[in-house]
Amino acid sequence: MTSSFGAKSLLRSALLMTGSTYLAYAAGLIINTLIARHLGPADYGRYAYMVWLSGVLVLLMNNGLNISAIRFISESLGRNDQGSAAKLHGWFRRRQVSNTLLVAVLFLLVLPFVQPSGWENDLVFFGALALTASIAKAWYLFSVSTAKGYGLFGIEAMSMTWMSVTNLIAVVTMFLIGSDLNIYLLLFVGISVAHPMIARSQLKRAGIQHNNQRPDADLLSRVKPHLLWTILSTLVWAFSNKAIETFLLNALVGAEAVGFFTIAAALTRGGVEMLSIGLTTVLMPALANAWGSDGITRVARMTADAVRYFHFLGTLLAGLGFFWAGPAIELMYGERFAPAAFLLQVMVIVKGLTLSHSALGAVLSITDNQRIRVFEAVVSVSLSAFFALWLVPSYGLSGAITAHAVSTLLVYVFVVIAVRRLLGMHLPIMAMVGMNLAGVLAMLVSLMAGYMTGLGTLRSSVVEGFVFLVLYPLLTLVLRVWSAKDLSLIDKGADRFPKLRGVSTRLMRFASKR
Repeated sequence: MTSSFGAKSLLRSALLMTGSTYLAYAAGLIINTLIARHLGPADYGRYAYMVWLSGVLVLLMNNGLNISAIRFISESLGRNDQGSAAKLHGWFRRRQVSNTLLVAVLFLLVLPFVQPSGWENDLVFFGALALTASIAKAWYLFSVSTAKGYGLFGIEAMSMTWMSVTNLIAVVTMFLIGSDLNIYLLLFVGISVAHPMIARSQLKRAGIQHNNQRPDADLLSRVKPHLLWTILSTLVWAFSNKAIETFLLNALVGAEAVGFFTIAAALTRGGVEMLSIGLTTVLMPALANAWGSDGITRVARMTADAVRYFHFLGTLLAGLGFFWAGPAIELMYGERFAPAAFLLQVMVIVKGLTLSHSALGAVLSITDNQRIRVFEAVVSVSLSAFFALWLVPSYGLSGAITAHAVSTLLVYVFVVIAVRRLLGMHLPIMAMVGMNLAGVLAMLVSLMAGYMTGLGTLRSSVVEGFVFLVLYPLLTLVLRVWSAKDLSLIDKGADRFPKLRGVSTRLMRFASKR
């Protein structure tokens, strides 16, 4: 099982997850576009609010159990201790079931206070749908997380692909026959329920079974503190990741504002996943495996590499979001959803600039610094609440996006400082500065190219985005932000893509001298 964490296996897993995510994202774009165009801003806002609330419930039901399961199952396999991995699997599974039931009861108690705007007469129907979908998705997320702990990344990729295609076919059919909001919600629940069924069958086929015996006391003495801090961190994060802004928009502004805000958030998340899902999926299991086998030295080296790769992808995303946010909203959703364009532009730029947060959070988690992650989460939710409560009541959508942007940037700065000072890790600051410079230069040239074309605003933005897409990676080579080791990774993909053979050799003259 340890071979699942070798360099080639991790690269193959990253490519697999990237491919399946591209397919799922493409299907998701079509699905959300059809539903939004069919329902209009108000009803789509109610649909989006239900999907968002179900996502929050999933976070609370798993409550960090899936994160700790990935970390300690991977670490046990890094020590070639399959028995402990199976016992931990069972231990985490029992707690996931108990926690799901507890959250379900609490949700029913607060149901009248979290209902969608304008949907007061269907409270029982809304509660039943949200609870069913969230329980199923929580079960699914825990299952694929434990699979990642075993190095089986294909289970999530396969199930995500099948269900995305199925959902797309169903939504197209409903769009053509003119279904209403309730039918779309029932479909969402049905797809949610199907996810864990597929994952369970794949886990059985892979021979992954949990052991109900209690793990060793020494191991649990390390697991429990990590889990406690992860639970606290997850609880706070559940109410900080645009949650306060979304809740206030629903309560104070209306369903349409929720729809605009969630469209921007969903497109941002999709763009991030398309660019970085491969790295994100394999990162924590790989770091945990390295921690179990070689300790902090190898983890520090892998973290520096991951931060560099994430920041490259994030800067690329920020540039493309700057140019393509407006055209994307207009082409997919139409003029009725135009207010979402500026929200999307800001969210993508902010998320791109802070994308390496994923790598920094992962290293804090696997090095038993969960208390720092909890403090980070407390800072995040405090900042989000302060700015949202201050700005949303007076400025609506503008206040919500400002609150989100400012709190996200401040939290990222906090995490960078924490990793550098507490773990003593040297982050690739100069490489990140070089990537930012390459991004700014590429944006300036792209803007000039768009201006020179003399096209309309929409078409010139599309041209500018394509120019940036080509120019930015080239400028990172010219500015020498990549090491020889970075460039040599291109050869690892030559087995799957033969045309890559020899590319790294030709690019070595652009390698950094640092």
